[in-house]
Amino acid sequence: MIKKIIFLIVTLAILTLYSSKDIASAQAAATVPVNVTVNGSLVITDASNDSMAGTNPNINVNLSVTPDLGAAIVTGQANFRIRTNRAAWRLTAQRTTSNAGGTGLADTDVTLSVAKSAGSTGNASAGALVAPFTAATTLNSIPTATSADVISGTAKTSSAKDGTNTNNYFQVNTTYGVAPDFFYTPGTYSTTITYNLVSP
Repeated sequence: MIKKIIFLIVTLAILTLYSSKDIASAQAAATVPVNVTVNGSLVITDASNDSMAGTNPNINVNLSVTPDLGAAIVTGQANFRIRTNRAAWRLTAQRTTSNAGGTGLADTDVTLSVAKSAGSTGNASAGALVAPFTAATTLNSIPTATSADVISGTAKTSSAKDGTNTNNYFQVNTTYGVAPDFFYTPGTYSTTITYNLVSP
């Protein structure tokens, strides 16, 4: 009888031990804090080389004008794309002092037109042209001592997620032109325009 009682006590102890392990396992927990910081970015790329390799591009515009009254205006383009997740941004422009190079060309003789477009997931309404760039103007609209606002951004440049990040751009198209005139003489007019994408 005593042996049976001892056996029952041992069995009960073993069952209690296994039960407490199960309870302990059921109550075990792991915590994994996850913190994701999303930073604001401002990216400007060459529209013809739209990759990070084309960030902060140097785009050349070379015009060759032959004086001929009545001829069509000679034009050249430099287009770039903007991507930003900031809700407010600006595109500014500043110019170096021009070198007429003996041509007789003045800053007012070189026209500038700015237009905007967007990719299929881009937001063309993310930025508005600022006067006088709302219409065709001339290079003297871009100052040499300070910078001028060209576009005022009021939203992210993409209106939807883009799985490939290829169609989420806001594009700025700049066209420069000179109307031929017998007044001009052979030489090379030159200046450099720097466009900057900045936060307010």
